[in-house]
Amino acid sequence: MKQVTMMIVAAVLAVSFTLLGAEEPKKEEAVKEEVKKEEPKKEESLVPEWIKNIKLKGDFRFRYQYQNFEGKTEADSFERNRLRYRARIGLEAKVNDWAKVNFGIASGSYESKITADQLAAGDDVKASLGQDLRSTNQTFDDFFSHKPVWIDYAFAEFTPWSWLTLTGGKMKNPFHTTSELIWDGDITPEGAALQFKYAVIDELSLLANAGIFILDEVKAVDDPMMAVVQIGAAIKVSDFDATATLSYYDPMNLMNAETNTGEGTKMLGYIKQGYYWKNIAAALDASYTIEEKYQIGFLGEMTANIYDLNKDALGAKADDNLAFFVGLKGGTKALKDLGDFQSSISYRQLGISSWIPFLIDADPLDGNVNAEGIKFDIKAGLYKNFSAAATLNYFWTLDKKFNSDKTNKDLILQLDLNYKF
Repeated sequence: MKQVTMMIVAAVLAVSFTLLGAEEPKKEEAVKEEVKKEEPKKEESLVPEWIKNIKLKGDFRFRYQYQNFEGKTEADSFERNRLRYRARIGLEAKVNDWAKVNFGIASGSYESKITADQLAAGDDVKASLGQDLRSTNQTFDDFFSHKPVWIDYAFAEFTPWSWLTLTGGKMKNPFHTTSELIWDGDITPEGAALQFKYAVIDELSLLANAGIFILDEVKAVDDPMMAVVQIGAAIKVSDFDATATLSYYDPMNLMNAETNTGEGTKMLGYIKQGYYWKNIAAALDASYTIEEKYQIGFLGEMTANIYDLNKDALGAKADDNLAFFVGLKGGTKALKDLGDFQSSISYRQLGISSWIPFLIDADPLDGNVNAEGIKFDIKAGLYKNFSAAATLNYFWTLDKKFNSDKTNKDLILQLDLNYKF
């Protein structure tokens, strides 16, 4: 009996030691898991709060550009091949729950050139160094010289309510547009703006935007500036969405522009000829989504100069006051990965007195009014945040009688590689 008892005790002890031995690894694994959970928290605590509130983004574009330009005379005609790049970087800093600061820098050309036409007209011209406001491209030239970097935008946004945003500084275009008919995509106006978007129902939002922008700062007289008011609506019903707006543009005191910059000199040249602008504009962007990934759409935009122009000075040019744009688009909604693509084709006309020339798209017909033409572009995703694009612009003089009965034609082909981060 004694032996049996001893055997039972020995068996119980063996089982106990076995269980205790198995429990130890479990406890050790549990401790390791807790340590792993704590490590991210420890690393996260080492990152300052202000770093967490900053978002950094940017892009780089490498471009080959071919241009075939037929000028007023044979001497003005040329073929041109250029390699160009664009580099941009920006940050967004969240100050608190209702305020953000945005800052960006970009490459760009460093001359504001005076045209031969202005010189021939006898204007008091002073060319000054300064960035071309309609381009962030930099051409490969000047024997490997260092290239400039400019402040692209610097502005603060205040959003006291989800439906209202107030902006001040050098900002991205705060208005709804569907093309570069009125605003070149690289222009960042300077001043203050208000953006209102209120959802009446899930399918309908009302829009109202306004801004006052400084064009030039002049001593002792009123500064050239521009006021803009825009109203509109955004509709989304199932896979269809559209945004339509109506705007009024009121440039003021343009005759006070100084002549120590290329743009100021050109502005005064237009004023002396009898041009001025008070414009209404309308824009429509409508699209339909297919299978959640693809989208087709229509783009339209127009502007009319309603200012009572001096017909004694301008003659028939005073009546050529309309500009419009129509286009079609299609492809994937986003351009992120291999297989994604987007394309568009458009036609536009710009009457000679339709809109302020220094604000329109800089590429077609050397960025001038009294022009019409077509634009085709296609973009293709190659890899995550890496894409290629091809753009063809073909523009010509709209009304020959306003151009000394000589026709200008301009063909531009652009091939791009785009990198984003």
